Amino acid sequence: MFLIEKGGTHMARFKFGAVEWAFPCWGELAVKMASEAGFSGMQLGDGGGSLQGYPLRNKRVQEYYLNAGARYNIEFPHIHLYTLGHQGYFRSSLDSEEGKICLESIRQGVIAASEMGIPTVVIDGMRMNNAAKKQHVLAVCAYAVKMGAEYGVNIAMETDMELEDHITFLDQFDGKLTLCFDTHNPCMYGTGYPPEMIRALGKDRIDHFHIKDNGGNQDGYVNVESPLVPFGTGITYFEEAARAVKDIGFEGWLISENMYYHKSMMKGMSGYIQSARRDVAALYTAYGEE
Repeated sequence: MFLIEKGGTHMARFKFGAVEWAFPCWGELAVKMASEAGFSGMQLGDGGGSLQGYPLRNKRVQEYYLNAGARYNIEFPHIHLYTLGHQGYFRSSLDSEEGKICLESIRQGVIAASEMGIPTVVIDGMRMNNAAKKQHVLAVCAYAVKMGAEYGVNIAMETDMELEDHITFLDQFDGKLTLCFDTHNPCMYGTGYPPEMIRALGKDRIDHFHIKDNGGNQDGYVNVESPLVPFGTGITYFEEAARAVKDIGFEGWLISENMYYHKSMMKGMSGYIQSARRDVAALYTAYGEE
């Protein structure tokens, strides 16, 4: 946690966490590694979601995570519906079996978050490349927001939309749907310049940030195959995005989504924790007071 001085008292403006899948193993070992690396939080995955019978609804699994968090002083600010995103069911017809799994995954994730005292569930809003898909995902988000309101859980969306679409889409929900803004995604999908987008969106539309850095391919472009690299060494505007985050007055979680077991991240490092510690140090440097 990065502490800054305000009005004579200490306030936590920024908290640094990592996604559970940033480490090679999920569960308690990931929590322990995050703690040893210097993070103060972890964005949980969904433990396999529908493929594993929604394990985060199981009381024993809930206690396992909560006990691990307490043991290693790690907070859990979000559950990311990781499996559902990889299944791609957000874009499936709601009348189909896949669409029904989508809605049930959202419901189970929201209830799990409420039972575990986790404030936010993160859903997918990717590849909405035509009006029909946008309208469909709008309906899915409306369901998620409704479930969130019922159980007292915030809903954040990760997306690859352009700036204008971000604003139009989000503002239909009057602040009840916010962003998991990934500073890497605009570079990956060619949808904008991250610092400019952050400033235009403003702090009220953003629940938290995903942060990763990328070295680009041999032609200097970022794509799904180009390597993740330590913060501040790539071409996805790590420092510029940090300045924008500070400029808009954002306070809250900055979540690393660098993969600390990737070959590009392990180069010259003795292990996963050292790899992650390097990024934690970069976060403290970039988000410190100027």
